[in-house]
Amino acid sequence: MRSLPVACLWVTLLLVSPWVWAAEPPAKPWGLSIEALGAHQFSVDINGGGTVAMDETAVRIGVARRLTPSLRLGLNLGYVELAYDFAAGAQELAAAAPWSTIRSAQAGVSLNARLGDRWTLFVLPSMRWAAEDHAALDDGAFGGVLAAASYRVSDRLTIGPGFGAFSEIEGDASVFPILAVDWRMTDTLSLNTGGGLAASRGPGLALEWRPADGWTLSLGARYENERFRLNDQDPAPNGVGQDSSIPVYLGVVRTLGRFASLSLIAGAKTAGNLRLENAQGDKLADADYATAPVAGVTLKVRF
Repeated sequence: MRSLPVACLWVTLLLVSPWVWAAEPPAKPWGLSIEALGAHQFSVDINGGGTVAMDETAVRIGVARRLTPSLRLGLNLGYVELAYDFAAGAQELAAAAPWSTIRSAQAGVSLNARLGDRWTLFVLPSMRWAAEDHAALDDGAFGGVLAAASYRVSDRLTIGPGFGAFSEIEGDASVFPILAVDWRMTDTLSLNTGGGLAASRGPGLALEWRPADGWTLSLGARYENERFRLNDQDPAPNGVGQDSSIPVYLGVVRTLGRFASLSLIAGAKTAGNLRLENAQGDKLADADYATAPVAGVTLKVRF
């Protein structure tokens, strides 16, 4: 049942990402974007003793091309490093410092096809590899597919059903329904996914307000469930680590000319939980951690 929370959040939070579902094709045959993130999760207490902090760096490269007037192809590659800092305390998990630096690579393909004036079909297969330093990335491989069909109700609202199917590292595969939504409530206010690295890794629900040209303010939240293969050292040789939380954030995005934007974010990770499993995916230890303040900056350049 470990996949159930993830599935439930995809049902409610997987909306239409602007870079995937944009109605207008890119102006050039090929569009290229490069995005880089630096973020810090401040040290907080782990229930039972000890503390945890984390630094994150990430980069993502994406290309998109209009193959025909009604068909778009997108390719994206990403790399993330999560550097954890555990301080020992009475709690067994913190005292063991169960993992250090986690590396994660991702590759995905997106196909976006218009079916007439109202319907759009979207398919996104992807693969991801996540493992601790000195562990093979191939040992932390998992993947899946998202697919949805959206209906344009009006110029401001697009909605439609879909599904997701994903494997897990030493866990049961999950298949779940999703709801695709893109809602422009007014000319300056919209509800959609936080599709960029500035918010978090991957899409999440975001309310965006554009008070002036070149400025966007956002309030967002999502569920994160990071699972990764551990190396062959104690306390869980070749085991699995997990860090789950619900980040809530405020973001400010400033457009820099025609091709770049700078994002600043501040928020908190709520409902944080750390879990340690053996090589077969059986739980060895888990502990909640206090609400953790986070801050970060993202630079995105488009060509």
